[in-house]
Order: sequence, then C-alpha cells, then structure tokens
Amino acid sequence: MGKRPQTSAGSKKKSSGLPNFVSIVQRYKKAVMGIEVIQNRNRQLSVGFGFPWERTQPRQNRSALNIGTGFVFHPKGYILTNEHVVSDADKIMLRVYGKKDLVNADVIGRDKKHDIAILRADIPATPPILKLGHGKNVRVGEWVLAIGSPLGLDNTVTVGIVSAQNRPLQIGEREYPNLIQTDAAINRGNSGGPLINLRGEVIGMNTAVSQSSQGIGFAISVDVLRRVVEQILQQPFSH
Repeated sequence: MGKRPQTSAGSKKKSSGLPNFVSIVQRYKKAVMGIEVIQNRNRQLSVGFGFPWERTQPRQNRSALNIGTGFVFHPKGYILTNEHVVSDADKIMLRVYGKKDLVNADVIGRDKKHDIAILRADIPATPPILKLGHGKNVRVGEWVLAIGSPLGLDNTVTVGIVSAQNRPLQIGEREYPNLIQTDAAINRGNSGGPLINLRGEVIGMNTAVSQSSQGIGFAISVDVLRRVVEQILQQPFSH
C-alpha cells in the first residue's frame, strides 16, 4: 500500500482566486480623510451624471454642509481632492483617522478645469503617503479599491475592477476627456478619494457617478493628477 500524504497545520490552502486586500487597506487607510465643507452659496445641481456628494435639488440661500474625501500624496502632508468638493468653501474641515476633533484645512492651489485641488492642514500625527502611479500601467480588468467617506462613513472600502479607460464626460460646465470607469461602488462623499491598485498605487481620483444606474463610476486619471500637481506646485513631482 502506498503511503498517505502527510499533512500539517502549516500546509498551504488552495487559493480562492481573489486577492487579499487587507494589507493594502491596513497600510494606507490613515492616508485617507473625510472632508466637510461649509458653503453659503446657491448652486443648481446636475442630473443624469453627478458628483457623488451632490444632492438632486438646488440648495437654498443658507449655509450648507457638503462632504467629500481627500488623501495625503506628498511628503509635506499635502492632500489631494476634487476642486468641486471645496469650491466656494467658507470653511474646510478634515476628519483625520483616529482623531476626535476636526482639523481645519486651506486650499493652496486649485485647477477648476481639471477638477483638482490641493489642501494643507496641521495634522497632529504624520499620516502615511499614498503614491501616485502611472497611467501606462493601468489595465482594463485589473482589481482596484476605492477608499472614501460615502455618506460621511469614513474609511469605507469598496472593491471592483477598471471597467474602461478614456471615457469622456461632461457635468455642468466641466468636461472630463479621459476618465477611468470602474464598478467599485462610489457614492455621495467619495469625491476626491483615491482609486488604488493592488500595488498600493493611486491610479485615479474618484470623481463622478451615474445617478441612474449601478456600478458605473468615474475617476480622474493619475496622469492628469500628476500633470496638474506639478503645475500647482511648480516643481517636478516624482513621488
């Protein structure tokens, strides 16, 4: 009779075929922050496609609280988000992971055309930095994570794939010529959050969502982020 194969508690289990997202989330979740913005201005909102934090009715002439997401991308602690999140803001506040009190933030540069803004804040503890990847390495079908604050629920993680690239879209007066499409869930409050690949690199900034369907979200390409960041900071950006 042949010998039975020996087994032990240390034997490898058969892979389920799905990647392990836990290590990426644990490493970078503290780099992502919720954003609260106080505005005192009317705005007619778009329908059909829209920014994930927007309501479907015009705001009244009073203070309104908008929410979004930002992430640390620079050694100096600079934070990237969508320009539409902080547009016309009277006050910008960050919800920092593990901190009870909100942290005030200021806009140090913005590009309305490309819907990108850079914030600066005095954060009590230095958070980790999310590295910007390169668009040439993005592949349709690859796994991605979206981390953000949908409905104000900080550090919410959703998973999907890159569904398509170079999608043109117009929302109000803004034109986006080459967005990344993803089926990772994006909701109100996700605007400005990172779309991350399995290498822990940011490949896009979550920006818009179809309001009439599910599984159709859009992110600004990392190549656009890099180009605009260099223009705002007026120096090459290699991080």
